[in-house]
Amino acid sequence: MTTETIAETPVNSDVLPADSAGSDAPLPFDERALLAHYVLRDFEQAVANVEQQLREAEPAPDAQADSPPTEEELNALADERMALARDIVTGAWLNRNNPQWDPTQPETHRPDPNDPLLAILQSVLEPAAN
Repeated sequence: MTTETIAETPVNSDVLPADSAGSDAPLPFDERALLAHYVLRDFEQAVANVEQQLREAEPAPDAQADSPPTEEELNALADERMALARDIVTGAWLNRNNPQWDPTQPETHRPDPNDPLLAILQSVLEPAAN
């Protein structure tokens, strides 16, 4: 997919900047925003897929148990499962060029320091400069 093809692909958004709400001028094309949109979409889809696989791998709740899990306990388990899915996907994406990476051995985690994805993640985690 070329930059021209990406530029021609519309991105559905319900949010318009305040200054463009009443003007007829087209919004400037922001290639970085479009790239971020696609990266985040793919990341969230990967996390959803991993979370579903984790959920399917969990044993079914024991119907014979004295007390079934409460909604609060089920929500806590779902939050833990989602956090694990995010960690798995993040680790896999950051180590995609690391053939020695083994998710069961944290010492093998070595993302490429020049990886643009790592730079994006670091910029998101760092506080914005004033």
